[in-house]
Amino acid sequence: MPMRFRRKYGIVLPATLVAGLVASGCTATTPYAAKVGSQVISVSALNKEASDLASNTAFVSTISSSVKVKGSGSNTYTTSFMDRVLGRRIALVLIDQAVHKLRIGISTSSPIAVLTAEQSYGGPKSFAAFPKSYQAQLIADTANITALEAYLTKTNLSTSSLQSYYNSHQVQFTEICSYHILSTTQAASQKIYTQLQAGANYAQLAKAQSVDSASAQAGGYLGCGTYAQYQSAFGNAFATTVATAALNKPQPPVAEKSGFGVAMVASRTLIPFQQAIPTVVANLFGSKGTTAVGSFVSGLAKAAHIKVNPTYGSYQVSGTTAQVVPPKTPAA
Repeated sequence: MPMRFRRKYGIVLPATLVAGLVASGCTATTPYAAKVGSQVISVSALNKEASDLASNTAFVSTISSSVKVKGSGSNTYTTSFMDRVLGRRIALVLIDQAVHKLRIGISTSSPIAVLTAEQSYGGPKSFAAFPKSYQAQLIADTANITALEAYLTKTNLSTSSLQSYYNSHQVQFTEICSYHILSTTQAASQKIYTQLQAGANYAQLAKAQSVDSASAQAGGYLGCGTYAQYQSAFGNAFATTVATAALNKPQPPVAEKSGFGVAMVASRTLIPFQQAIPTVVANLFGSKGTTAVGSFVSGLAKAAHIKVNPTYGSYQVSGTTAQVVPPKTPAA
């Protein structure tokens, strides 16, 4: 199968907000899962959120490498998953409280909130698999996070500001579909390029000589992605080549991360502004946005009175990390 790029627009949320996700095999004996100041996160609300998350198989597959979701019993979840969900919800409550106190906010009907929420949770199809009521919660959470991030970084998120950035950085919002024939040495790659210049068939050469077995079987087809995605997967030189080369014309050998490639661009399509909004927002924030929100939430957590039901463990803040820590296993 050819290599496919996954489109991932959207803000990368701080680890304290997305890493902690859900219900353990244990049963809480008190009605609260956690108390954040005067606000209570009930056990039933926590279990509902865990169930909503765990019911989305596409989303679960994206977090399965970092946390085990399902518990050993029927309809149960691991303590680590439960603690992650609870820790995440505590952080979101703190953010909600701060947003209201600061009198800032973004409408839940705003494309910034809706589209960013969709892309942050695996894309529109994955997002649509959540229950409608939980989709609304995730959009509200995203609106709060984005509003706080904009406040902390002093970023202008007006439509005109977003449009201006989009217009002046269109190379970042162009979807490029391309091919390559990968060789281990520049000399081998040059030989392939010479054959193509002499009239050899690109797809046939890719199948016969490319050392990238995945794309070779598809005639060298890599799929489609943005400049940044090509840059991450293949390196700066290859990304620049596919971003600027003439269409359907084999290019001279260019260095890749795993060798040398003869690239050929099939198409370049500008991603519509509306669809690109989450990426525009993320680019305007840069890495400083995630850092600022993470530090701010940790500060809120240190100052707030937070109590976690002992069934789930305890709430601990260390440096810029705030999380629910599972209870210690009782001694034999």
